[in-house]
Amino acid sequence: MNINLSSDIPKKYREQLYSVGAYAKKLGLSAWVAGGAVRDFYLKRPTLDIDLAFSGNQESVAGFCVKQWGGGKRKFSQFGTFRVNMVDGLKFDMVRTRKEKYPYPGSLPQVEFSPKIKDDLFRRDFTVNSWCFSILPDTFGQTYDAFGSQKDIDGGIIRILHDKSFLDDPTRMLRATRFAGRFGWTLAPKTERLLREAVKGEYPLLVTRERFSREFLKVLKEEKIKKIFLLMEKYDMLKFAWPGLQWHDALLNSQDVQERVGILVCMLGASGEDFLRSLHLPKEFTQEILGAWKVTREKMSPLGSLSPLQKEILKAVVPGLPPMALEPCFVRGRELKDLGLAGRRISGALDRVRQAQWAGEVKTREEAQAFLKAH
Repeated sequence: MNINLSSDIPKKYREQLYSVGAYAKKLGLSAWVAGGAVRDFYLKRPTLDIDLAFSGNQESVAGFCVKQWGGGKRKFSQFGTFRVNMVDGLKFDMVRTRKEKYPYPGSLPQVEFSPKIKDDLFRRDFTVNSWCFSILPDTFGQTYDAFGSQKDIDGGIIRILHDKSFLDDPTRMLRATRFAGRFGWTLAPKTERLLREAVKGEYPLLVTRERFSREFLKVLKEEKIKKIFLLMEKYDMLKFAWPGLQWHDALLNSQDVQERVGILVCMLGASGEDFLRSLHLPKEFTQEILGAWKVTREKMSPLGSLSPLQKEILKAVVPGLPPMALEPCFVRGRELKDLGLAGRRISGALDRVRQAQWAGEVKTREEAQAFLKAH
């Protein structure tokens, strides 16, 4: 069933989308909002990322948006996509309607442009994301529903569009649990069966670690992260993120993705460093997380100051730490030299003070000095 969603589009988006549609019409293009934004508008949920699909070359439309509302545009040449980030925070991903085929399982798709919006919708991950509506002035808000999207959204059903969907792109397995957890939806029986077959066939190993990690990091951004993790546990998918990875309530102590990564790294223990390096994160971020991980491994107060991020990770991972546990050690090696210690005796004494500070047995510099003299 095709309905009109114009009244469901928030006013701040409606005016911009109408202007884009009017400009596209001047160029002789058809233009649609497609994908997750249509679902979110229908559900009256907030969204900032809007996918626009055009029946022909969309580059001048991207330029029009920057000229009208400020910001910048970026081209992803491999797929002919333009991303426009506007100064008000709104983001348009603009594509030319296309077909996709996967030369081998887990590969990036090969693109062939097609003027048919139905072809473009069929390349999507699930029926709930394969809905669109026109933004041309004459048909603004009119939906096109080729695959039963509205029915599945109303029924809370996650359904793939064809039987080879998980084989073509195994990251859809993560997305299936992510959307199911976020919305409280369930997988259609056939989709669930194919997901279990994909787990058994270890399809996630067909994609690069970098692609899988990018999708896993999206899980860590979700508000209902516990539901998603429990679904991944149910379907035995967490092992693809990392062997031994499991849910920890400490993750609920933060909404921040960086903190959540750090919590998982620390909770993994000895393999935490390898897991972290597998995520392909920026070097500075990786080093900061490793600093917190090393503290959890040593169980001693740090020698130097910790960053706010490191402190938040450690508070989540080791609840009930004494206030001074995360402060730099009260004494320095040179002070131990003054007490007549040398070589390994210095490092041994320093470690004992750090352990005592971590445990809350020494709370001040004076107590630390007294502890040293007593031991």
